[in-house]
Amino acid sequence: MTTQARDEIIWRVIDREGGVKDIGDGKGVTRWGQTPGWLDHFNLPIPETDEQAAENYAAWIAITGLDAVVGDTADPLADFVIDFAVHSGHIPAIKVLQRALRIKDDGRVGPATRGAVDRADRYNLALGVLAAQGQYQGALITDDPDEYARWARGWSNRQAKKLLQLSR
Repeated sequence: MTTQARDEIIWRVIDREGGVKDIGDGKGVTRWGQTPGWLDHFNLPIPETDEQAAENYAAWIAITGLDAVVGDTADPLADFVIDFAVHSGHIPAIKVLQRALRIKDDGRVGPATRGAVDRADRYNLALGVLAAQGQYQGALITDDPDEYARWARGWSNRQAKKLLQLSR
């Protein structure tokens, strides 16, 4: 992993997440995608600037093991997995990654996950992660439409933009 690639992914996430706002999801004020509960869980400080939010994301990537998906460049695989983890939690994102790798999906990044990522075709793995994220979000909407249907358009637009990354 290069810090340059990691940082590029982080700034993409910060751009997607926007600034400081309460989006009405019951989680409180979100700061560049970082909710009060998320910050508490990972023992990270409340960011006052996007630079501080970037520092939090760098620490979180290391804490969760998501550094395993960041290679020498900020490729779609790293972008998609980390974006999914920001959006839906690191455990679901890691499980989706592990299922796409066809290894045990325990939601933790260990030697087996790291080795499988290192050996994987990163482009095809990125496609698998993107497809699985769409299925994950579709299941949320189907299982609890009153809670999740209001987010469908935004989620779909975000997925479509990521899909377009693959065609460039």
